[in-house]
Amino acid sequence: MIKPKKLWRTLRHSFLGLIKKLMKQKNNSNPRIFNNLLIVTFIICLFVPLLLTHNRNESTIEKRKLAPFPELKWEQKTTTFPSQFEAFFDDHFGLRDQLVQLYALYSMALRSSSNPEVLLGLDDWLFYINPKEGDSLEDYRRNDPLTKEQLSSWKNILETKYRWLKQQGIPYVFVIVPDKYSIYPEYMPKHIRQVGKQTRLDQLMDYMKDSEVPVLDLRPALLQAKQQGQLFYKTDTHWNDFGAAIAQYEIIRSMQKFYPNIDPVSYSIQDFVLKEYKSGDIANMLNISYILKEMVPELRETLPICNKQTLNETHIDPKKDPQKTAFITECRTNAPKALIFRDSFFINLQPYMSQYLAKTVYVWEWPDLELLKKYMQYNQPDIVIEARVERHLKFIPIPKPE
Repeated sequence: MIKPKKLWRTLRHSFLGLIKKLMKQKNNSNPRIFNNLLIVTFIICLFVPLLLTHNRNESTIEKRKLAPFPELKWEQKTTTFPSQFEAFFDDHFGLRDQLVQLYALYSMALRSSSNPEVLLGLDDWLFYINPKEGDSLEDYRRNDPLTKEQLSSWKNILETKYRWLKQQGIPYVFVIVPDKYSIYPEYMPKHIRQVGKQTRLDQLMDYMKDSEVPVLDLRPALLQAKQQGQLFYKTDTHWNDFGAAIAQYEIIRSMQKFYPNIDPVSYSIQDFVLKEYKSGDIANMLNISYILKEMVPELRETLPICNKQTLNETHIDPKKDPQKTAFITECRTNAPKALIFRDSFFINLQPYMSQYLAKTVYVWEWPDLELLKKYMQYNQPDIVIEARVERHLKFIPIPKPE
C-alpha cells in the first residue's frame, strides 16, 4: 500500500534537489545560457501536450468514455463547436493521464482526495460518497433520514409486490446489502461525526416490523463474521469473496423457510486463501489503482460452473455495459427456480447462489409490478429475490395501482 508520508517526503526532496541544481548551474555559468535554456524548456512544455494529443475513445486510467471530436455544422445559427472542442481537448491533450495520476499522488500524500466522490478513510480504506448515488456520507452521519411519506412509499411498493406474488404462490424476499461504512465504521475519518440517531436502513427495518414482507438485513451476520477476516475490499465499494460467502448463507437460510430441502454451505475464513487485489473501483476513481494494492481472501475451491445464457430483451446494451446484462443460469435439477433482481454486489454473490438453484434469471433493474411480470415468463420462478444496496434506499419507489 502507498505510504503518503514517505511519498511526500520523497517528492519534496526530489523537487528541492532539482531547484538547488538549477540554481547552482545558474551561478556557475553564463546567465544568458541559463535564461535561454529556461525559455526553451517552457516552450517545449507548451507544445509537447499538443504534439501528443490523441483520439482514444476511453481512458484506461479514469475508466470512462472520453469526449468525441465534434462535428462542425455550418447550417446552424449558433454552433456548439467551441464548447464541444474544448471538452474534446480537455480529455485528449498529451500527457493528460500522467498529469492526472501525478495530481492524485500529491493529493494522497497530503491526505486529500483528488475526487470529491471518494473519501479517504483510516489505514488506507476508501469510501464511495457520491451524493448522486444516495449520498452515503450523510446517511452515515444520520443526517439525511427518510420522511414518514418516504417510508410509507417503501412499505406500499414492497407489500404490493409481496401480495401479488403470494396470490401466485410465489415467496418474495427483499434483501438489503449494507454499505461498507456500516460494517467498518471504525475506518471512517474521526472528524466525521454522527449527528442523528438512525440510518435510513435502521428506519426502514423499524418501519417494516409489522409487515408480512420478509426483509433481510445482512448487517448482523457480516458484523459478526468480520472478526474472522476482511469482508470488503479497502479499495472497492463491494464485498470480497468471503463477504459474499457470508451473505449467500443468510440469503439461502431465508429461502429455507419456503424450501427446507435447500441446505446452505457455511464457509469460514479457513476456506479462503489471500491473493493480491489491485483493481478496486474506488481506487480507479483516484487514478491510482496500479499503486493501491491489498491482500484479500479468495475461495480455495472452484464452485460449480453453470450453463449461462444472455437475455437480449432488456434496455441495456450488452456491448456497452456487459455486467448489467440480464442472464439465465442453469445448475441443478430438482431444485427451486428463482428470479433475482440484483445490483453490482451480485457479481461476487452470483456464483454462490446459482449452485443451489435449478434455473435462475438475474436482472439488473429495480422492479415494479410490470417488470416483475415481464421477467417471470422466462422461468416461472418458485421464489423472487430483490436486492438493494443500502445507499440506494434514498431512491424512493413510486407505488402504482395494482
